[in-house]
Order: sequence, then structure tokens, then C-alpha cells
Amino acid sequence: MQDYESKAAYTGQFEGKAFCLRRNLRRHLRFRARSLVLLLLVFPNFWGCAERGTGPPRIKSFGGPETQTTLGHDPILRVATANLWGVSVLGLDWADEIDLRFAEFATRLGRNLPQLDIVLIQEAWKDDARRALLAHDGVRRNFPHRVDVLEEPGGAGLVVLSKFPIETAEFHRFAAQGRCIKFWEGDCLSGKGVLAVQIKIDEMLYWVATTHLIACYVGDGKFETACDQQDPNGNERMRQISEARHFMEHLVGEAPAILGGDFNFTRSSRYYPAMTSRVIPAEGANMKVAKDLAHAPGGWTEMGEREVVTERIDYIWSRPGSGAHPRWQAYKAADLIFTEPVAIPDGSSIPISDHPILAVSFCLTHPDQGPEAEGCQSE
Repeated sequence: MQDYESKAAYTGQFEGKAFCLRRNLRRHLRFRARSLVLLLLVFPNFWGCAERGTGPPRIKSFGGPETQTTLGHDPILRVATANLWGVSVLGLDWADEIDLRFAEFATRLGRNLPQLDIVLIQEAWKDDARRALLAHDGVRRNFPHRVDVLEEPGGAGLVVLSKFPIETAEFHRFAAQGRCIKFWEGDCLSGKGVLAVQIKIDEMLYWVATTHLIACYVGDGKFETACDQQDPNGNERMRQISEARHFMEHLVGEAPAILGGDFNFTRSSRYYPAMTSRVIPAEGANMKVAKDLAHAPGGWTEMGEREVVTERIDYIWSRPGSGAHPRWQAYKAADLIFTEPVAIPDGSSIPISDHPILAVSFCLTHPDQGPEAEGCQSE
């Protein structure tokens, strides 16, 4: 098993997203230029940003009366977040071997080793690959409940898979979508936002959500840390953080919540304290967040924090409930899963995504309990 504990090792062996995007852009430049002109002539709204992700998300369930609704004897909730690098534009793939990698991801979810209860997916934009993943027998068996915010209503590339019944689903499409004049970045056409679902566990309802913030484009071969200082999309990302927090905190009220996804910032960036601060950052030119507010009550806490990978841009956060409401507690440090590379026809191999897939084990504690409470302490 190969463990991508180091971003340097990860990007040293495999091509990074920025490099692949530019390589694929050069490969199809002539065709895409013609396609873009055609789109502008036939669909003038294309230039003004696609109206994607504007309808209500639909819940689909394939479970029968035996559908699991309790955590059982092992009171641990296992949540994974996976950016699947499924970028497909104008019918052309902007990422390597999308169909093959999605099929392998479905196979691994079908085995469900390690065991997962909820899977938060981003960048599932390629229709055929996503549909095949969701139709996989093992995926339907292990995760009979799902919300797909690309198939219905169209946009975002977000999917939530759940072992437990999904009672409610809400989607917020970001008003800050990037600049469509930079069409090669594609963010304004992607319909990004926040997908939140209410899951029924032990006769109680809990909010779990996924999101994908605007990407960073600073040149080939640079680590994501460069984005923290040089990113021209930085203000858009801060606005999206503000939107995501307003949406989630208004939606869940005093109840606890989990939010995972691709945030496109590192722990050392100015965006990280915008998530952890008690006060939601203001939208506007001055996006500074006071450091003394970090980790104050009301903010979001990174769950299962791993100090080894400081360049990570994917997170699973938790926000505690207030008053008598319980809170989600990390059971142990986060795991990197599905790290084995995927074999491709030319005899070489590639990672299942250009992002390591992160999994966090949660337990539920109450105000009068600490992390040492029964069932909430790692062995």
C-alpha cells in the first residue's frame, strides 16, 4: 500500500492538477476554441455564467425496510470526503482516466474497506462516469441513500452517499462563482455551492454537508501553499467561505453539523481562520479575521487533524451544538484511504484522484460528557 503522507511525494510521482489541465488544454485547443465560438453564438448565456445548480436537490433511496438507522454496538460515524477529479467540459475530459478511476472508486466503495457510513464527493462532473459509479451494485448496497446535485438539477459536481436515510436536502449555489471571462478555469460554469443533507440516526436528525470552493491557478508545479499568497481568486474564495458559513449556520441553528470537502486552502492561509473564527468574515475588500477569535465557540473545528500534511486542502469540519445539543467529537486522527494507485492500460498507474481521500471517525458526545466518554475513546 502506498501512503501519500507528503504532498511533495504525491506530486513528485504523479502530475498535478494544474499541469494536467494545461496539457489537456493544449491537446484540444483547436477543437475547444471552435466549440467555444459555437457556444457563444448558439447559447449567449454561456458567457454570462451557467445557471447550474438552481433547482432543488432530489433524494434517491434504494433501501428497504432493513435500512440501517442506528449506529449499532459500535457508536462511531465514519465520514469520508473525496474530490474525484472528474473534470469534463464540452464532452472532453480535462483529467486523466476519469471513467477508469470512477469505476475503481465504486469497486472500493462496494468492498467498503475501510468501513464508511457517509461519503462526500466533489468534482463528479462527468455524467457517464458518475452515473456508473452510482449504479454500482456494491455502492447501492452499502450506501442506499444519496443526493446527486449534478443529475438533479444540474451543476455543482457534488454527491452525498449515505448508509442512513436522508430526510431532507438543501443546496446553496454560490453567488461568488469566479470570472467567466477566464473560461479556461471553468469555475463560473461549474455551479459550485454547498449541499447539505439531514440524516436520520437513532431516531435523531443530523446535518452533514459537502462543498467545493473556487480553485487556485498559480502555474505548473507549484504547491498549494503558493495559493495562500498569490491567488487571484482569493477574494472569491473568502466570499464563498462567508456564504457557506451563513448558509450552514442559518440552516442548522443550534444543532451540531459536519461539513467536508475541497476548500482549496491550507492551514497556514488567511482563509483557515475564516472557518474557525466565532464571527463569520465580512464580505468585501477587507477580509481580515481577528486571530483572537480563532477556535472560539461558534466557529468550525477541523476534525481528526493530522500534522504531517500541512499542504492539505481537503477537510472535514464540525460545529458543536449549543445548549443541550450534542456535539460530534473526532474519535481518532483522520485516515488517508484508497491510497493504492489505479492500474491503467499502458501498464503504469495513477492515483485514484489528484487529492488524497480523507476519512474521519466521529462519536457523539453530550454537554455533560467529555471525549473520554464511553464509546468515544480510540483504542
